[in-house]
Amino acid sequence: MENDQKIREVIAEETSRGASRKKIDTAEREKQRKTKRDLANVLASGDERAFLEIMRELGLEDGSPEFARALKAFREQRGRR
Repeated sequence: MENDQKIREVIAEETSRGASRKKIDTAEREKQRKTKRDLANVLASGDERAFLEIMRELGLEDGSPEFARALKAFREQRGRR
């Protein structure tokens, strides 16, 4: 299964080389997919500590308005369960 993913990455990279559009960064794309999966799991589980880790990994700083809004939204969503 891991080999299938590597093959898809190589194909995507090779395809992007011949295109006149921006080169596809398969490593970055995979990182984004993983972050989205992790975030979906955290939102489903309601794990605030894991949510805070993901927000920091995304570059939000503790105490910033964006961080505060994200945390508030997370807590409101968790409270609706």
